[in-house]
Amino acid sequence: MSLMLVVLGGPWVLAGVLAFLDGRRPGVGWTAAVGLAGVLAACAALVPEAASAHPPEFVTGKWPVGVGIRMRADMLSAVFCGVSVAVLLAALVFELLRGVRTRTFPALVLFLAAGLNGAFLTGDAFNFYVFFELSMTAAFALASYGGDPAHVRAAFTFVMVNLVGSVLFLSAVVMLYQLTGTLDMGGVSEWTRTEGARPLDVPGALLLSALGVKVGLFPFHFWAPAVYRDTGPTVAALLAGALANLGSYGLLRFGGDVLPPMLEYGKEVLAVLGGVSIVYGSLLALSRRDAREVLAYASIAQAGLLLVALGVGGARGLAAAVALALVGSVDKAALFLALGEEGRPSRAAFAVAAFSTAGVPLSAGFVAKAALLRAALGTGQAVLAGLVVLSSALSLLALFRTWQHEPGEEARHRWATGVWVLVLALTVVAAGAWPEPLLRASELAASGLGGAR
Repeated sequence: MSLMLVVLGGPWVLAGVLAFLDGRRPGVGWTAAVGLAGVLAACAALVPEAASAHPPEFVTGKWPVGVGIRMRADMLSAVFCGVSVAVLLAALVFELLRGVRTRTFPALVLFLAAGLNGAFLTGDAFNFYVFFELSMTAAFALASYGGDPAHVRAAFTFVMVNLVGSVLFLSAVVMLYQLTGTLDMGGVSEWTRTEGARPLDVPGALLLSALGVKVGLFPFHFWAPAVYRDTGPTVAALLAGALANLGSYGLLRFGGDVLPPMLEYGKEVLAVLGGVSIVYGSLLALSRRDAREVLAYASIAQAGLLLVALGVGGARGLAAAVALALVGSVDKAALFLALGEEGRPSRAAFAVAAFSTAGVPLSAGFVAKAALLRAALGTGQAVLAGLVVLSSALSLLALFRTWQHEPGEEARHRWATGVWVLVLALTVVAAGAWPEPLLRASELAASGLGGAR
């Protein structure tokens, strides 16, 4: 429980203090980075406890479950917390090396970490929505970071579209409470398994739509290319590499655990939506010349892979979905950060992350896609397996062409930032060369979901 309190409360406390200080001062920014590093260490220490037979949990205010808000740290929560905080830390250090341009940037990154960790660790559907909105509020402010007209336009687009997703999600939560009489995720899951339980098709569809907006899934993707193109590289990395995990986690938590019958009934729909996202995103990435638009459409294809894995279902499909979400988070962050700098380290980092995104062997992306291929072929879904191979080939072509182009106007030659991004990118090589920890963590995370049983 003490580690959970550090992961939950640490970012809040530090953000509350640093919000009153000038984040452009190196001491303030590096204090935020050290604090995030401490939270990351707590996330890593939480993993063994989360993987145990009795994961840590507590109910706020010592109220009974169903009255108080239950907080719990199972394996799915722990790994998403760890990867998201790692991406936030990487982006924050990258911006510190470049030079922070606004006084609020470090505090906003910490507030984003607080919201994400709260959403990952809560066991209450409405509380998930609350942390969901706290994360989005910090992201809205970060989207305009820099103050250029393009940044403000990206922030406005991001706010308007994601407010629609928030309304859909809140509507789904209200309907879940009306139908089940509880907001506790475990209670909702038990209710769906009772004999004669009413179907939850409408709230399930609303949840899929809301989370599809957050993750940039086709046909809810239209905001992603404009926002990723117009924001700076650091903010794009934060949005694509960390905030998008909220949508991925929500799909896994609600689809694979809270509403597993809906996942079973909707497998065909998920597979079709995922397949369309893969084809659409891959082809549009290949047709674009702007590097950030290429990455935006490539992220849509990656979201499609996640949905295909959910459509495959079962323990293997859900484990593949977890691996794809975790690896894709690091890949996207490294790609966007590498676009902000020029020089050999940055170009090497882009190449490494691009190979992982395309699923080239000896990368974490290959491990995740191989897991999805095994799951699809194991259930006789050869068409889905073919889409995975097609996505890999098209992604490799699109990203290789982007790598060959000259850097954009924002690119600078800074060895420190280039080396830092290269270190981040090399983590996917390490995970590909030694895949057992990634595969084991994904399997443990999936095994705790009701849809895997």
